Amino acid sequence: MSLGIWGIFITSFLVGFSGASSPGPMLTMVLTQSSIKGWFESVKIVTGHAILEGILVILLLLGLQPFLQNQVFLKIFSFLGSLFLLYMGIGLFVSLLKNNIHIKNASSLKIPSILGGILVSFSNPYWLMWWITIGVSFLTQAKDYLIFGVLSFYFGHILSDYVWYAFIGLIGQGLSLPFWKRIYKVILYFASVFLIFFGIYFMRYVFVG
Repeated sequence: MSLGIWGIFITSFLVGFSGASSPGPMLTMVLTQSSIKGWFESVKIVTGHAILEGILVILLLLGLQPFLQNQVFLKIFSFLGSLFLLYMGIGLFVSLLKNNIHIKNASSLKIPSILGGILVSFSNPYWLMWWITIGVSFLTQAKDYLIFGVLSFYFGHILSDYVWYAFIGLIGQGLSLPFWKRIYKVILYFASVFLIFFGIYFMRYVFVG
């Protein structure tokens, strides 16, 4: 049974929302950067993520799924992203150790947040695997409606990311308020450890598979 354009949009939004809300490096990054620089950082980070997903949709439509499934490509993809997570996590941890008061001035990303959103997506090989399996299944149905179907799928999918991570960004910004001062630094310490953990965990895929 055909979903129709609106059916594709709603389904891709709901499926995307369930994925966006899963704990992972993107959530940790959005939470920490929003607490440091304000909730709008979440929009910038997700925009980088959305740009990368838009490029991926185009590549899949061009029939490059076999290339994206190549183990060498997947390992390089994961390796670069894992290095970024380690860099970000260690950098945040060291900044916290060196600065006991003005945390907000010492631990933000040294690169544009949009680029950070692209790199943090690189780190997770399971994100790419989702696209070359479930994502391809959605695109197969969406192509029945030509460009309108593809756009319906894409915008439904990324809308879920924007909605969820804007919410996480507001939580992150709230954590930096004086009311939360006692636990703010502890949360950032935990976030830095999580980023390092994800970096090591995804790096494992490079060497173990």
